[in-house]
Amino acid sequence: MKLIIIAAGQGSRLKSETKNKPKALTTIYGKAIIDVILNNCVINRIDEIIIITGFDKTSIKNYLSEKSFNLNIEFIHNNEWKFENGISVLKAKSAIKSNEEFMISMSDHLYFADMMKKVKESSLSNRVANVGLDFNIDGVFDIDDGMKVLAQPETMLVKAMSKNLTNYNAIDVGLFKCNYDFFSFLENLNRNSSCSLSAGCNELIRQKLMGGVNIKDSFWLDIDTPDSLYFSRSNHQISELINNQNAN
Repeated sequence: MKLIIIAAGQGSRLKSETKNKPKALTTIYGKAIIDVILNNCVINRIDEIIIITGFDKTSIKNYLSEKSFNLNIEFIHNNEWKFENGISVLKAKSAIKSNEEFMISMSDHLYFADMMKKVKESSLSNRVANVGLDFNIDGVFDIDDGMKVLAQPETMLVKAMSKNLTNYNAIDVGLFKCNYDFFSFLENLNRNSSCSLSAGCNELIRQKLMGGVNIKDSFWLDIDTPDSLYFSRSNHQISELINNQNAN
């Protein structure tokens, strides 16, 4: 299993705190987000990592050169980073085998090994992709900015996905499991100049090929704004989760 980490964007909404460095290098309780994600991979025995860089080509690579995770990490530069995030996924296509399942993670979402395990172990039977879903919508920080999802609880088939949904029962947590066919959907969209991950997911939804994974009580947080960063740095649950994971 390989994990693609999308770290190509400029992170403009958080640059007052990051000083234009990648959001993945943002520290919470002494750990950079990228450290936590890679530690999740070690725990879940995902040992091949593809990090897609863009606006900043070197900072994450330089940072990780001084770390030891016993992982095979490949860096791929997306020179089209100003365009939609599906382009970053397409840049990783050459590193994925045609019969291979893989995962995709946002680089600014803080989550832990238990959530990764749930998505990793989900079945893609009759589906091209699964996305982790948080059905505890009352507990989602900054839900207005969340990617809203309507999913069928019995089958976990995703029926709709959009930030503008008014009828929804879950939030997309930014962690996916896909099979190789997902690249074809993104390529078709790219030919029509609309290559976002959400557009790819909506095409799968139209063909009833998009599934969800209930993350249940697993913690996650999209750290995309100063408010979410301040929240993360004052949240005792996050402190405990980071300390517990470091102890394992």
